[in-house]
Amino acid sequence: MTVAIAGCTLPGCKSGPPNPYPAEIVEAFVTSCKTNASESECRCAIDHIQRRFSFDEYLAFEKRVAQEEIPKELVDATAECRGR
Repeated sequence: MTVAIAGCTLPGCKSGPPNPYPAEIVEAFVTSCKTNASESECRCAIDHIQRRFSFDEYLAFEKRVAQEEIPKELVDATAECRGR
């Protein structure tokens, strides 16, 4: 699971996160995420992740995901995006 966001296009979504991740990270997250969810859910998820966690925190989550651990913090941060 990789993270980065190009922008928020969902209704009711505020402007982009205050400290966006690099675009290539956002697009890699969305591409990976789309194997299990819709693009709108994935873009919502990365937007929420960027708003809640620093890039360094995200990279630490990536390491955990690489070890086949799904960080609860990411699950909680993206819960409201499910079903969009």
